Amino acid sequence: MNASPSTPSQEERNLALLMHILAFFTGFIGPLVIWLVKKDESEFLDQHGRDALNFQISLLIYSMVVGLLALVTCGIGAVLVIPLLIYVIIGCVMAAVQGHSGEPCKYPLAIQLLK
Repeated sequence: MNASPSTPSQEERNLALLMHILAFFTGFIGPLVIWLVKKDESEFLDQHGRDALNFQISLLIYSMVVGLLALVTCGIGAVLVIPLLIYVIIGCVMAAVQGHSGEPCKYPLAIQLLK
């Protein structure tokens, strides 16, 4: 499928774009499905899938921390939901653009659990 490791095909770039856009709407489910189907066929999609899943796992952890802070501070910590939402939007858009451009993906502040 891939002409060479440094030049992903148009289909691979489109699937990487779709993976990151789906992450915004479906959480980890969309990227997980694409990654599981395509990871052995494309190093490019394997890398983007791992990064998308790492981002979603990181978001789960960050959301739990924000929820705990909101609980401990009687709701005051809930204001952190706004920066978290902005982080999700910016992260998904940046990764989608990188994927469609054929560039490697790096979400800012994502914990690298899947290597």
